[in-house]
Parts: sequence; C-alpha cells; structure tokens
Amino acid sequence: MTFTQLEYFCAVCRYGSISKAAEALFVSHPTISVAIKSLEKEFSLELYTHMGNKVVLTEDGRAFYRRAVDILQRCDDMYANFAGRPEDSYRVHVGIPPIRGVALFPQMLRAFQAAHAVPVVLHEYSSKRSLEKLTNGELDCCLVNFKDQTPAQFNCRILLKDRFAFCIARQHPLAKKEYITAKDLRDVPLILQNDDSVLNQPILQSLYKANITPRIVLCSSQVMTILDFIREGSGGAFLYETMAASLCSDEDKGFQDIAVIPFRPELRENLVLAWPKGGYVNRNVKTWIHFVQEYFA
Repeated sequence: MTFTQLEYFCAVCRYGSISKAAEALFVSHPTISVAIKSLEKEFSLELYTHMGNKVVLTEDGRAFYRRAVDILQRCDDMYANFAGRPEDSYRVHVGIPPIRGVALFPQMLRAFQAAHAVPVVLHEYSSKRSLEKLTNGELDCCLVNFKDQTPAQFNCRILLKDRFAFCIARQHPLAKKEYITAKDLRDVPLILQNDDSVLNQPILQSLYKANITPRIVLCSSQVMTILDFIREGSGGAFLYETMAASLCSDEDKGFQDIAVIPFRPELRENLVLAWPKGGYVNRNVKTWIHFVQEYFA
C-alpha cells in the first residue's frame, strides 16, 4: 500500500467517478484503476462496484475510505508537526532546465504567485542532475527534457511537445533557407549547450550520421549568451522552436536579427514534469504540480 494509492482511491470516492478523479489528478484512467485493483488484491476486498458511469462503494469500501482519509490527514499533521511550522509555509523546491528557463518560467512563476500564497524556489539544473536531486529528496519536483520514454520510478506528465530549430544571424546565407539539414552545417561554427545537456545528443547524432564533424566554438547553458554569439555572427545554435520564436520576436529582448529556421529531419523533445512516486507529497507541492499541469494544458 502506498500513499499515492490511497490518494487515488479517496479521489474516486470524492468524485464518484474514476474518469473525474483522473481528470482532477492529471493522471490516466488506467493508472487509477490499476492502483485501486492493487489495493483490493492486497487486502482481499471489493472496494466498489460500477453503476452506470458512477462508482458505488461497498460496505468494505466505505470503511476503507474512512480509514484512508484518516491516514492521509495524520500524514499531513505529522509533516507539519515535525517540520516545526505550518505546512502551508513549506517552500517548494523545483528543478528547471537552464535553456528553457528564460522563456518559460518567469511568467509562469508570476502567474502562480498571483494565484497562490505558496513559496517556490527554482533551481537551474540539467535534466540528469535534476532527476538525481529528485531521487535524493533535494527537490520536490522538476521539469526535465525527454525525447521518448520517461523514467518509470517517477510520476511523469508531458507538458509540452517541441522540436529543435536552427538559429543563425539574418545576414548569414543560411538564413534565407526554408529549412536546414545537417549537410548545410558542414562549415558553420556551432554553439552547443553544456556537456551534460540532453539537447546535445540528438543534435550530434544527426551531424555524425551525415558525416559532419561539428565545428564547436562555444558550450553554454546561458541562452542570452548563446543568442548574443549568434547575433554577432559567431555561429549558429539549436534551440527549442517555441522558445526561440518567442525570444527572437520580442522587441524588448533585441534579438529580431536572428533567424529561426526549421531543421530536417525533425528532432523532437518533450518538456516533462516529474515528481516522486508512492511517498508523501506536501500540500504546497501538490498545489504547484496541479498548477503547472493546468498552465500547460
């Protein structure tokens, strides 16, 4: 039995529907069904029956629900007591990827703080480093970049599906192209992210596949530094298309002289929200997780 299973079961009881509970918790219908079936198997109980689209608790189910609510409330109380402060004052520690940070998170954090009196601390780490700190309990949740499969040991929610674009100064001959291929980059100085960035791997694989040895002139996790190098004609860089389009069209940022060009074949990657499975989740952390998922919905 895990806290997550109890939370899923209690949500179904509150909403009277697995579908409504799944929608409220931002998880899939099967995820909740499997969790509750595991509870039923573990305790040899039938917790509910179906009546049309509604869930009806059995007598055992009603008793189990009362105990589950009590357990979850006691966990909340225990955490608040041992933390030595009200749970609502808990600071939520969130890992975010450096490259996306400038474009996405200032606005999102302002929107969250306008809606909730919950303190949040953002920490810039590579996706790999964020997941390590999440595992160690140093972060409450993190937003990370993944191409395909997400780690099974975490709860994961895909927030944004994006693709890479190539960014180059508008005076460069490549800026006139409808799209860029790896072969176009044979003699172009390239700016990559730091060595631990997940962005580099698909980019380098694409270049090596085309027998291109990249001419790397800078590795950086600071997007403004990267854009400054591009603007000055020192090289080109791959960035997430939505982020690059936003930054390079913003007059206040001053990067309109950078062209954002699609890359072929497409290289795609997802922005994923990850948080621990099965353990206690603080109320403020839940508030942040729900807000982030709604923000990107």
